[in-house]
Amino acid sequence: MKAKVFLFFLLLLTVNLQAQDIKFPSGDQELDLMRQQVSEQPTEWEDFRLRCFKMKLWMVLLQQQGADLTSYLDIDKRLRKIVWWNTIFWNEGKPQQFTEEQKVKLCKIVDDGFMALEQSQKKLAEHPPLVKKSDRPAYASNKKSPNWTHYKGDNGLSGFTGAMGPQQGEMAFKFPVGLPWESAPVVDGNVVYLSSPGMRETLYAVDIHTGEKLWTNRQTAEIMMDQIYNTPSNMSTPVVLEDVVMYRECGSRGNKGPSRDLVYVDKKTGETIRQVEAGHVDYRVGLPAFSANEKYAIFPHGVQDIEAVPAIAQSFNRIICRDQQSGKKLWDFNIGHTFCPPVLDGNQVYVANQIGYVYGMRADLKLFPASSKRLAWQFRAKGSVNEEITYDDRNVYFGDNAGFVYALDKNTGAERWSYQVKNPNPRAFRHFSKPLVHQGKLIVGGANQELYIFDKENGNLEAQLRMDDWVRAQPTAQNDHLFVATMKGSLYHISLKNKAKIKDKIKIGNHAVLADLVSTDQYVLVNDTDLKTRCYDLKGKLKWELSQIACFEKNGNRILTDQIAGGARFMSKPTVVDGVLYFGTPMRFVYAVDAKTGEELWKFEAGASQCGAPVYDQGKLYFGVHSGEDEFYCVDAKTGKPEWTQDIGWVFGSPNVSDGMVYVPSIDGNVNAMDAETGALIWRHRLDRSICSEPMLEKDQVFWGSWDHYLYAMDKKTGHINWKFPLDGGTDSGVPIVKNDRIYLPIGGPRFRCLNALSGEVLWEYFEQGATFNVTPAYHDGKVFASTWRGVGLGGICVQSILYGMDAETGEVLWEHPGGGLSGPVVGADGTVYCASVSDPFFYAIKPEPTEDGSPQTLWMYDLGNKVEESTPALYDGMAYVMSSDGYLHAIK
Repeated sequence: MKAKVFLFFLLLLTVNLQAQDIKFPSGDQELDLMRQQVSEQPTEWEDFRLRCFKMKLWMVLLQQQGADLTSYLDIDKRLRKIVWWNTIFWNEGKPQQFTEEQKVKLCKIVDDGFMALEQSQKKLAEHPPLVKKSDRPAYASNKKSPNWTHYKGDNGLSGFTGAMGPQQGEMAFKFPVGLPWESAPVVDGNVVYLSSPGMRETLYAVDIHTGEKLWTNRQTAEIMMDQIYNTPSNMSTPVVLEDVVMYRECGSRGNKGPSRDLVYVDKKTGETIRQVEAGHVDYRVGLPAFSANEKYAIFPHGVQDIEAVPAIAQSFNRIICRDQQSGKKLWDFNIGHTFCPPVLDGNQVYVANQIGYVYGMRADLKLFPASSKRLAWQFRAKGSVNEEITYDDRNVYFGDNAGFVYALDKNTGAERWSYQVKNPNPRAFRHFSKPLVHQGKLIVGGANQELYIFDKENGNLEAQLRMDDWVRAQPTAQNDHLFVATMKGSLYHISLKNKAKIKDKIKIGNHAVLADLVSTDQYVLVNDTDLKTRCYDLKGKLKWELSQIACFEKNGNRILTDQIAGGARFMSKPTVVDGVLYFGTPMRFVYAVDAKTGEELWKFEAGASQCGAPVYDQGKLYFGVHSGEDEFYCVDAKTGKPEWTQDIGWVFGSPNVSDGMVYVPSIDGNVNAMDAETGALIWRHRLDRSICSEPMLEKDQVFWGSWDHYLYAMDKKTGHINWKFPLDGGTDSGVPIVKNDRIYLPIGGPRFRCLNALSGEVLWEYFEQGATFNVTPAYHDGKVFASTWRGVGLGGICVQSILYGMDAETGEVLWEHPGGGLSGPVVGADGTVYCASVSDPFFYAIKPEPTEDGSPQTLWMYDLGNKVEESTPALYDGMAYVMSSDGYLHAIK
């Protein structure tokens, strides 16, 4: 073993020395070694896949630093001529086969691509981009600012409300927005195992004393143009067995795509040994739950194929068991919608569902599929049980959303005791954390900011301590030391001697902690939603810190050398009403914060990520969730208290509210119109494929774009189809807008059109070969502002994104400027156009009147630290609000 460790470090030293020969290092040692190899040895077919994969990641690494990638556009174009968009749409998920001539061309493309990016890297080092500063005076606040109630501001999604935007381009505040990172550290001896959601790096083995990586598990995805959505992500908590470490994939593209396996990694070397199918998990679900021992692998499953025709979008509703040796499926049992990760205890499985049934299941029995004998026992709690169950040698322990904590006999399900806490939080999808059993006590945190310590034998409440925020992570303890983390990023050190007492409170970071805490007799390990692991000693002193996504620091920004796999994460679009800012998050929470200070007013937890805007109307907020539960929510805008829910399935796009009706697109292919006051369904119409795009409203019509390649105009009261228009593609992240009986229509292709909203007649069309108009435009004062991709890049991250200023009457392009790509432009009261970018880290303020040379004037730029995906800015009272992939919602003044 010592010899192997020595050889590993010798190899690492050799790689480091070789990488140091690079004149302009990238910050990625593996890449820099490959750059040297490419310069010395042209690419051959056996090298192509990895080199091409790293070339694409290098492009995005440079983008995050604002590098000029114009020279790479031709490389991307040449690659696109040979490589498919993806194999799911074109070949039933089977790998693309290349001719010998194509292989030669592809290898040459990679070599030329490395040369092009070498020039970009050199230029970035010698001439870093200048971030233009504003010379405008500060804006005087106007208490009567127009509200920004919908995605893009209004019912027509025009991007203009008359609200003034920011003038100085400076930060007012940043609010931390985390990923749904519930992946906990796992300790085995002196090694900590940590998941990584990267496209390249997926799992780390780390020395617990130093934080040094012992090995890294890496993947090389099949090369296609839609790369980021066709690369699996690891967001699971690893399971460590005798010889292997396991994790479960999540991602995009359904059960014909690559993200559907349990992955087995050699515990000593970090190499992937095998993969066993477990069913696709959409990355917006959050935690891809599973449990395993040497005999069985247990996991929840629901069919999640949103690209299918018709689309299938199920929550987890079944528990599947596979044999660990053969991979064979042993049984598959339906329990109803479940958000409670299953727990394996020898031959027994403990799991619960959303309506409060808790089950003890037998893993070892050979039964026909529907046999109720699979259930050793069942128990009905008084509320939903959406968090993992804990067990010891006698009992199982859990909490429900009605505020009860339970202890049941783990062999019979008989209740031993229960305790009802006061004031369970109605805004919580999971009121309690996973309980901890320690020294005869049961310790559990709540969404009411309380920590409870019970006698585990009789349920007597021994202590109750107030925390500074919700406790979502399972606490951890060693002897008399108890550690509790909160969603405010605080770590409490509590003494259990005699009476429980808070000894210290440590600031972990800015982001929430959702993942369960882990400890040893020396250390406490904490994973936060900013993908950082921190190790503390039992006195609360920080020993080491490690990023769970490969990166380096530059000018205060975290530069990712790997990209988060699976798809876009930070997508929710903010709204602002009466001084309150509302936004959703990938970690399942909708927030209300003070629009001037960023102070949190309330938060609401749903069962999956929010991709759209929380829309405001008449004192209420309306929003749906994607890839988890099926509920659509209406909550009180002042308090976050739920008003009603309606089961309409997964929702990607924002709703639209008008004249007492709520219009909602569903991933399952239905368009829905509901009563805004009660949630009652008024009408529903099924289209042929998923609907991701937001509806728009004008006069008596509601308009919907769909993946079925049509735009529909419907009577908003009845759902009658007035007309439909063939798109030559589907609407996706970019959606049409409507203004003055005209529709401005982007699609995921080279055409941008203007239609008559009353008839569907084409009034004009702009065509650009190789472009992709997948961005929602904006309209103001006779001009339409539309964005396109240049170069496909990683698929969801194009090479360059360009914003056009166009004559709204004719479609004539008046000017172009960097910006957009996925995030749409908006317009301030003074005509200033504001736009973020998916292909650089900048937020732009643009004066739309062209200068003498025909170009618009960049008034100022603001560095967001990373790209902006589908999140589109909201304007209010001299401020702009936008969510960046750096893990923050930025308020810009």
